[in-house]
Amino acid sequence: MIQLPASIRSFIRTWLFFEVLVWIYVLAFSRFDQMRWINEWHQPVLDLIFKFFTSLAEVFLPLLFALFLYFQKRKWVLPYLGSYLLSTLITQALKHLVFAGNLRPFAYFRNESYDWYMVPGVFINEFNSMPSGHTAAAWFMFFWMALAAKSARWGVFLACLAAGVALSRVYLFQHFPIDTAVGAIIGVLSSAILYYLTIFKKSAHESNPSA
Repeated sequence: MIQLPASIRSFIRTWLFFEVLVWIYVLAFSRFDQMRWINEWHQPVLDLIFKFFTSLAEVFLPLLFALFLYFQKRKWVLPYLGSYLLSTLITQALKHLVFAGNLRPFAYFRNESYDWYMVPGVFINEFNSMPSGHTAAAWFMFFWMALAAKSARWGVFLACLAAGVALSRVYLFQHFPIDTAVGAIIGVLSSAILYYLTIFKKSAHESNPSA
């Protein structure tokens, strides 16, 4: 019986830890306090760091990694792109069909007198808050990077990068924490399903043809 690679086990454990922390935070505090405490961190250096983290989940890096897989792990390209498509479809369906009326923080707190900090140069969206597409994309992509990396330490590191993307969406005032928790679930499960169906099961069959 084959096991999940060490990097994926550590990646999933770190993801579960992330989910527990975010859900505790969401359930323990009001939306106003959730956003206020993170918004109060603002510093010029953090503005740059979190703008960088957000950029990791935008189209360029996922497609660049697809190109890497094409040359290094060609059999993984279709499952990878399939999980990208699945993650995107689920995210967009939830945004536009199920949670179409969900306001993002800027619009949600429009009538509050609190002086929110906005990171210079960042366009602030107002609608389609749930779930976070950047977060879903980050967890989907870093799942596959962890699979390629093999090392358990890399699994933890890459999951932390994905968590950094999620935190960046809250810091940049684009999403509530719960949006990132749901986005992370979508990203990880989309990748895990395609990985299990196309790679893990095939490897298990090859190692035990009579099963």
